[in-house]
Amino acid sequence: LFGFFSVFNADAIKDINIIKGGMPAKYGGRLSSVLDISMKEGNNKKYQTEGGIGLISSKLTFQGPIQKNKSSFIVSGRRTYIDILANPFLNKPGNAFAGSGYYFYDLTTKVNYKISDKDRIYLSGYFGRDVFDFANSNNNIDIKIPWGNATTAFRWNHLFSDKLFVNTSLIFTDYRFEFDIVQRAIEGGTFQLNIFSGINDWNTKVDFLYQPNPKHTIRFGTNFIYHRFTPGNATGRVGDVDFSPD
Repeated sequence: LFGFFSVFNADAIKDINIIKGGMPAKYGGRLSSVLDISMKEGNNKKYQTEGGIGLISSKLTFQGPIQKNKSSFIVSGRRTYIDILANPFLNKPGNAFAGSGYYFYDLTTKVNYKISDKDRIYLSGYFGRDVFDFANSNNNIDIKIPWGNATTAFRWNHLFSDKLFVNTSLIFTDYRFEFDIVQRAIEGGTFQLNIFSGINDWNTKVDFLYQPNPKHTIRFGTNFIYHRFTPGNATGRVGDVDFSPD
């Protein structure tokens, strides 16, 4: 919310490490700084619920065991309601911002399962959206601008020996931005326009860690990323006629 809130839900975060420069090779040769975030794994012994209620937002986190001492989960969500609180002030007669609103929400979840002393799997996900909308009854116009990111990750950790460890990851991310406008009762019928842009990433990583002795650590692996860019896709309709400005 314009910098007032963190992008990440602190209740679901275990650790954050920022690297300003000289990034290790495992980050794929990033040119800027790297923010390495680790999520909580959930309590595998008992159920816990925590949350908070603020002036313009609330959050709730629930975690606990799926199978005691073997698997656990955590689910954490946030939602602002400044759009609801500001509605009586914005909808005063003559206000240029009447009918407008803004809010965001996100959901973070993670599940982990201990297959054996040498194998463990993780499944995590994040879904977040910011939404700005504007509905003006005088001009019969509705505008909605949602944008946000969704990501899912599957990881398998395997211990070959006390000296060799491998972490295999499958990751999918989806960022999208949309602009929707609907204007009713104009000449020729209702006018609708949708503009969409986004980025999809499919990522596969295999990271090995080898420690021949306590004083030496060797990391190696491979990484494959498939990017799909949609810089701009526009579709519209006037009455019963569809069109594409592209």
